[in-house]
Amino acid sequence: MSLVALTVKLPEFEGPLDLLLHLIKVSEMNIDDIPIVAITSQYMDYLHSMQQIKLEIAGDYFVMAATLMRIKSQWLLPQPEVPLLEDVAEASEDPRDELVAQLLTYQAYKEAATDLQTREQTRKAHFSKAPSLLAGAEPLPMPEQPLDIAALTMAFNALLRRQLPAQPALMRNVQRETITVAEKVTQITQALKLSAKHQLTFTHLLSAVPSTEETVTTFMAVLELMKNKQIACFQAQTLAPITVALKEEIA
Repeated sequence: MSLVALTVKLPEFEGPLDLLLHLIKVSEMNIDDIPIVAITSQYMDYLHSMQQIKLEIAGDYFVMAATLMRIKSQWLLPQPEVPLLEDVAEASEDPRDELVAQLLTYQAYKEAATDLQTREQTRKAHFSKAPSLLAGAEPLPMPEQPLDIAALTMAFNALLRRQLPAQPALMRNVQRETITVAEKVTQITQALKLSAKHQLTFTHLLSAVPSTEETVTTFMAVLELMKNKQIACFQAQTLAPITVALKEEIA
């Protein structure tokens, strides 16, 4: 029976560069001027601790360990006080430059990945909605539900305010009512029966230039017919004309 090798990822780290960034941050080192001796010592201590708990470490970590050891040895080598002309360019090169470039590149990608992950989590907290037509849209008609007395009274008051003069006279002559509520009830019922759909707007129940008395009498007659359940009043939308309709069983 063959045994399958178990590979355990180092906890919290995605690779050797991630581990190095962590050690640099914890030790508060300058990434552009890494103390190579100290960072190599800390890195090797970490690998030894992983080996002691018998975790299988990926080969990339050992490659980085060898790289750190090479840079450390180059760093510790004694430098000539006055380098030869052909060695000036080579002596001016820092053996840490390549490692620093890799760390900076990895850090940039890691920060970008973290930012994208944060945006993804933020986006998941929102819900999309299909665009709705607002500008220039026609008002939606209201469901034709029968108006109650309160709504009918408000519409009637608005009609009276439009009919009354801005500054009513202080003295007026009281005229005798020319038509009674009962007579107006009969007129409204006959007018609704003669109409095409057995319905008319409230203004069509009035004369061309109605007086306040006629408007009030018509309104009282409409209320009487509503109380007797002979008619129903509707309004297609807010501020629309009130429609008076005869009940089907009466029409």
